[in-house]
Amino acid sequence: MSAKYVFLLALSFFIHTALTAQVSLSGKVLTEEGNALGDASISLLSIPDSLVYAQQKTDQRGNFSFRVDRPGTYKLHYKILGFEPHLSADLDLKAGEGLHTAVPVILRAAGQEIEAVSVVGKQPGIRQYVDKMVVDVEGTVLSEGNNLLELLEKTPGVLADGKGNFSIQGRAGARVIIDGRDTYLSGEQLASMLRGMQASDVAKLELMSNPSTREDAAGTAGIINIVTKRNKKLGFGGDVFVRGSRSRGSQGVAGGGIHYRVNSLDMYINGSLGYEQSKDSSAIEREFYTDGSVTMVQRQKEQKRLDPGRYHSLRTGASYTFDDGGVLDASFHWMRGRFISAADINMWIDDRTHVDMERATTNNRFDEMYNNLTFNINYVNKYEGEDHFLKINLDYAPHTNEYDNIFQTNFFEREGTDRGNTARTNKQALSNTTYAGRLDYSAPLGDAGKLELGWKATYFFINNDVANDTLQDNSWVRDYTTSNRFQYTQHIEALYFIFSGKLQKLEYQVGLRGEYTFIKAEQMTLQETNRQRYMHIFPNASATYHLNEQHLFRASVSSRIERPGDHDINAFRIYEDAYSYIEGNPNLQPERSYIAELGHGFRNKLFTTVSMSYGLNVINWVSRVGSLPAENLTRPENIGRYRNYSASMMYNNSFSSWWTASHYLNGFYNSYSGAINDITLDNSGSSWSANSKHTLHFARGLRGEASAYYNSGVTTGARRSDRRYGLDLAAEKKMWKDRAMVKIAATGLIRNANPRYTSQYGDLIVYHSDFPDNRKIIVSVSYRFGE
Repeated sequence: MSAKYVFLLALSFFIHTALTAQVSLSGKVLTEEGNALGDASISLLSIPDSLVYAQQKTDQRGNFSFRVDRPGTYKLHYKILGFEPHLSADLDLKAGEGLHTAVPVILRAAGQEIEAVSVVGKQPGIRQYVDKMVVDVEGTVLSEGNNLLELLEKTPGVLADGKGNFSIQGRAGARVIIDGRDTYLSGEQLASMLRGMQASDVAKLELMSNPSTREDAAGTAGIINIVTKRNKKLGFGGDVFVRGSRSRGSQGVAGGGIHYRVNSLDMYINGSLGYEQSKDSSAIEREFYTDGSVTMVQRQKEQKRLDPGRYHSLRTGASYTFDDGGVLDASFHWMRGRFISAADINMWIDDRTHVDMERATTNNRFDEMYNNLTFNINYVNKYEGEDHFLKINLDYAPHTNEYDNIFQTNFFEREGTDRGNTARTNKQALSNTTYAGRLDYSAPLGDAGKLELGWKATYFFINNDVANDTLQDNSWVRDYTTSNRFQYTQHIEALYFIFSGKLQKLEYQVGLRGEYTFIKAEQMTLQETNRQRYMHIFPNASATYHLNEQHLFRASVSSRIERPGDHDINAFRIYEDAYSYIEGNPNLQPERSYIAELGHGFRNKLFTTVSMSYGLNVINWVSRVGSLPAENLTRPENIGRYRNYSASMMYNNSFSSWWTASHYLNGFYNSYSGAINDITLDNSGSSWSANSKHTLHFARGLRGEASAYYNSGVTTGARRSDRRYGLDLAAEKKMWKDRAMVKIAATGLIRNANPRYTSQYGDLIVYHSDFPDNRKIIVSVSYRFGE
């Protein structure tokens, strides 16, 4: 019997399992201002011995819920850093009574002043949970002036290449989602979207290195969930802001928002307009070999200018809470941007004796535009407690990208004689549309268990028209060998179930997810169609053991997949300059990975994690010699095997009552081995990275932050990147009864000027150095009005 039918039979068995009734206790935690207080620690204490029966944290709406299988008398203990703890009155829970609701609790802020230093309690900036690491962004001074792409590049545990590809704990292939929903973008498209979003719109980042079965299986390194800010204030109000920064160019953004929240209705709208200029440069050296000896060296220097980049974002939504506890939420997000840049490239080609053979100068103009829309409708109905709910989610996401690029190259002989010129244009009209529906159901099962069932369907369609023209006799002529119309369809049906249980101090979870995939890739120009159908099963298991109040142990294992995307398998060429081009590989197979993690927590301050990952058919873009002399081609390939060993440590501490800090240290080892086109690839290396963030609270609303980061370099496929490091400083001052805020920041105050990488495959070695425009001075002013 196939794995597909075994999975469906097992799922049917769990669906028809009888659910047993329990006593449920729920409640809500608020601040003195009436705002929901998320991440508060709630302990259910049995009376009279005051032993901890169960613990959990409140969600973003301040809600919590317990299932109690042992009737009796209990108390609730409320605790969160920065607020005074609270102990409830006795609660008598009797069998058969169903749902109990505790009186909403208001926690008071625990603030004090010591020698002109104002102390305001706050949760640690980095927190480790059983299934994810959370990095707080909301309220941090250093979030000002950075876009989302820059923010992720400096996030502990995340490595980024600037082109929309991310790694977690050294493992390549992390998937980026926003508010728990897929962006349906990857690579350069994802990078463009993140570049147009502001870090100041983000509440926190959730790094899930080993996600549970309820999440999509895509993303061999895990998932990065970007949680945006949501309205938590009652009544009518809003904010406006203006921000300016200066690097080698100038940047600015202005915007604001309005919210209205009364009783069961919550509405919001916010938007921003941005402008960006920058200047970057790079240096590349390519060595071409024959029979182990250098036969040609290609040296290239590029100066690139972004002038201008313009973008805007609009987010709006509304939610309504029904009397039965159900919540209906609808949202709309529109992002549009256009980036016009130019580049001047000087290239020298030498022979093995370092004598100039040829010189070329290229002038490039890039005009890139994106227009992304996302519509979402979400309904949640909670029954008896937080663990008994039904969720329905619908997504519609039409995205478009347009590229209009042109470059002209002049060639010169060794003695400087003009050898003529060539010119090429590349125009792309790329559209992708996604329809997705999701259904999740959770209910208590047995004395201390919970069953979750879910279904998701995703339909994804891409149309990509690529037109390449060359200049011949002062006339533009279509290059039919590289022009192409490409259509790509991906349909995924997924089912999952999860069982969670508790045995005294041990909490565990086991899950199984099945995903059926249909892919159709059509090379319209060649009249070729490639279809793939496959079914994969993804098991997942995790456990947490609370030894005592000081020590917590956790373990998890999972299996994940990375499917080739449309850019990966589109075989037609895209030229970057006269000598460099990229093309897809229609023969790519999906990549599979298997991840295991062990973790330990001490006093909720020190967290250590060790992990191991093993991958098969790893998808990686590899540079190699092109089809003509001096040409180089970058193409994705399936590398046979991949191994990753990782160890990380996170520590939160307070140097004093006004100085808090979070530190993160990660060491890992990557190894890639296999054969590509009969050429052996065996590349491995050790790496380590460190992040340290410090927050200082002073009197009269003044706060400062400092963040330092270092990465020794990482091995990915045939490439090894060099070290990267930096230091950012920032300060903020509250004014006008805390309604106004002035912030100033210096990012990249200390940084390495030329992050580099080396790529070696077959008869080509590439040395690449970047000189990015990432040193900025930022000034921001904001004002909050209304309630």
